[in-house]
Amino acid sequence: MFCKPVPWLILAVSALSVIFLGGKRRAFGIFVAQLHAEFNQTSLAELNWIGDSYSAVGYLTTTLSTSAILATGRRFWASQLLGAIFVFLACLTSSYVPNPHWLFMTHTVLHGIGSSLVLSSAGLVVNEYFDNNHRYHILATTLVSGGSVASIVFVQFYAYLIETYGWRQSFIILGILYFFVLILGTFVFHKNAAKADYRNENCVLLDRERLTCTRSSLLILWLFDRIITSIITYGMLLNLADYMHRREPSLTKSALLTTLFAAGEASTYLIGATLTGITQNFFKNRLKYILLVTSFIMSVGLIIWEFGAENQHLSQFLAFACGFCLGPSITFLFPAGEEMTMLPGHMAYPFSLGGMGIGMSLSPILSAVIAQAFKYRWFFLVQGALMAGKFFCLLASTILLNLLAPNRSYTVTALDESTEEHCRDRSYSDSSLTSQRGRRWPTSLRRTTISASEDEEYLIEHPNPVKKEETRKNSH
Repeated sequence: MFCKPVPWLILAVSALSVIFLGGKRRAFGIFVAQLHAEFNQTSLAELNWIGDSYSAVGYLTTTLSTSAILATGRRFWASQLLGAIFVFLACLTSSYVPNPHWLFMTHTVLHGIGSSLVLSSAGLVVNEYFDNNHRYHILATTLVSGGSVASIVFVQFYAYLIETYGWRQSFIILGILYFFVLILGTFVFHKNAAKADYRNENCVLLDRERLTCTRSSLLILWLFDRIITSIITYGMLLNLADYMHRREPSLTKSALLTTLFAAGEASTYLIGATLTGITQNFFKNRLKYILLVTSFIMSVGLIIWEFGAENQHLSQFLAFACGFCLGPSITFLFPAGEEMTMLPGHMAYPFSLGGMGIGMSLSPILSAVIAQAFKYRWFFLVQGALMAGKFFCLLASTILLNLLAPNRSYTVTALDESTEEHCRDRSYSDSSLTSQRGRRWPTSLRRTTISASEDEEYLIEHPNPVKKEETRKNSH
């Protein structure tokens, strides 16, 4: 039934799954605009929560689904199959609801569970074959953060479906389409047989001071960055169509600003994927600077948009420019999470998605409520202020990372018990690997953090190291 694992085929199917799910999240604002016109007694904030909540549930539960997948032997094909079924059922049942409030039961819960399973499966299986030591790691992880690229097509596609068949029939069509796309992963997602199963005894040994101070600060700052990013992303995508629909009766034409914003975001995905494919490690350890610059520019752009919203051409330009500046924060979510938190990918990815999920839950309060109460006055200014907050979080993280750079410890992967014993025998002073000072951080990769020293070079040179004395004996 199953084919032999082919890494690049697995990557392609993973990227396709994430792109389709991401395209729906970004294009759901078209549904919001139509539902707001048809059920005008339902507030815009409620409709935004419907659009956000299924993604929020999916993102917030990725840690649970990731843990479940790892604990059950990394059966990625099975979790992908379950995800496809849940997404199909969500779309099918949503087409029969009597009013939008029922979508919280059908769409939010079912689609949220399905999204969580698919995102976790795709992220884990790609990291299985393109880990942090792979020369195409950044390219692979960028490709599985490509929801933005689908929005170029999906925004107009959703508008066409809804205008032609109505929103109920559109749900059924999309459910069938998504099922056949996601089911592809069932036939190609398989664990890497060369890697051992994830076990509780595998651990990371982190220095106590770094864990409680610097690393904790990085985690908190990155969490706030992800929350703000999500608030702005979905605040814009879910409300720009309604913003235009107040002036333009045609739903297809009302999607113009949403399409431009999504196109700007998608262009960074295409540029990033192309550059990483050609240069391999061009963006390695540089992503923080890219996020810093683009966040500052977008903050300024949103503030200008607030005072120049009446100018149609300026609004169209700023929609694309703001999407372009937001793009790196979404496109490089996986590798940027690793860089900004100094965590391995299978831990940084669900942590980043969790922050995005919190932001989705808060987005309607800081976007739709303001838009409805003030008829979109101050809407762009509030988004610009939030983006300024994101900029300062990134600035603080960049400073901390640069302070750590001269003394940054290496990470050695796949260490066995003899390696850990060797580290303890050598009594590393900087990393505090002893049981009295060390603190264990669960992980599947069995990584041990050690300081730069002569013994560290020894460990890096020997994938399965043993004690130096034993090595010398064997050499004789």
